Amino acid sequence: MPAPALSDPPSLRPAVARLLARHFLVHLRTEVQKPDEVLHEVFTDWPVRRILHDLIEGVQAEFGLTPDDPLPDINIIEIWTDRSGNFAYADSAFVTYNAFFFQRLLDLRDGTAESRTRMFATMAEGFRSFDYEGRGFTSSLFLDTESVMREVLRETVRQHLPEVAAEAEALIVAQSRIFQTGLIEYFEGLLKTTLAENVRLLHNILPDPVVTELQQKGFVDPVHFEDAAVLFTDFESFSILTEHLAPAEVLRRLDLYFTEFDRIAAAHGLEKIKTIGDSYMAVAGVPRPHPDAVAAVCDAALEMRAASDRISAGFGREGWRIRIGLHVGPLMAGVIGKQKFSYDVWGATVNFASRMESSGEPGQINVSADLHARVRERYRWQPRGHQPVKRLGTAEMFFLLGRKTGDFAEVGA
Repeated sequence: MPAPALSDPPSLRPAVARLLARHFLVHLRTEVQKPDEVLHEVFTDWPVRRILHDLIEGVQAEFGLTPDDPLPDINIIEIWTDRSGNFAYADSAFVTYNAFFFQRLLDLRDGTAESRTRMFATMAEGFRSFDYEGRGFTSSLFLDTESVMREVLRETVRQHLPEVAAEAEALIVAQSRIFQTGLIEYFEGLLKTTLAENVRLLHNILPDPVVTELQQKGFVDPVHFEDAAVLFTDFESFSILTEHLAPAEVLRRLDLYFTEFDRIAAAHGLEKIKTIGDSYMAVAGVPRPHPDAVAAVCDAALEMRAASDRISAGFGREGWRIRIGLHVGPLMAGVIGKQKFSYDVWGATVNFASRMESSGEPGQINVSADLHARVRERYRWQPRGHQPVKRLGTAEMFFLLGRKTGDFAEVGA
């Protein structure tokens, strides 16, 4: 934040602040007379008149003014709005700016680190409570209007404090410069926070290497992977079992299952690709090579089945029964979309893995002969022979039952 205030003559700050406080009261007394439709146009639920009355009392108390003290003939806030051209004074309420300007006067008077901190805190609170973006206000507009206000204040002290005009103007310029620096830092902080949040969301949507490529190049080249293992899950008769449930309850239950699947996929180095309705898809070996992709999807599938059975048991007769399908082979992967990014995989391997899921049975993990051949010594199987595959004729399939005991721990059997 800005550096400490400059050293000033002891009487300068109180004199400048009290002068501007008297001008500020002209505005506040005008403001409180505005009709309700103006005062409550933006802050519909705020007690704006009460806020204004409290602010008037606060200014009078802080600067030793009474209701009977004569006030200037000019309204510096109205002059400011006329010159900046961004607001129509009569049709605008300055609720948040009033609070900030009061703290600005206190900082002009006190010139301490504490007064400056309060000024910037009030500024930030005003931005948070006011939808300036929705009303088309930009950071450059705020910087520009502050430049206009600085000149209005300089003219005021030059006219009414001619004996210390140079020192008073320097004081106002110094505070304005510090305030503009604070404005820039505030909006830079918002920008950095927004960028960080965007990056975080990208990492939640896309794999880390893909995010890096997208940031560096602005696009992602599709990649051919010679060997990847694909996992699909689905729930038997999902539409029928959920037709009597409220949508919120369906989502809550799906979230229970898929949160567990996410954890299991991450633990085994799988990349979650997407969920479509009650279907869950993940891949091992994409976008990074996996040292044991086939075993990874087998172990993940066994744990997902066990997790699904455990969750379903909690719903009794309404529990869902899962089908899981696995296959291995070459595929393509890349980012689809320009506005809404989606990392996806496609090719015959993906289609066949989906067929393994749909050709299975509830409570079973159905795998292709190709995948079975890679790890048949490490797991227990139930051969199914050749089974029909939608639009593809028949194919040899196996049910994965669990890991073999001995050198390999039993998982999900």
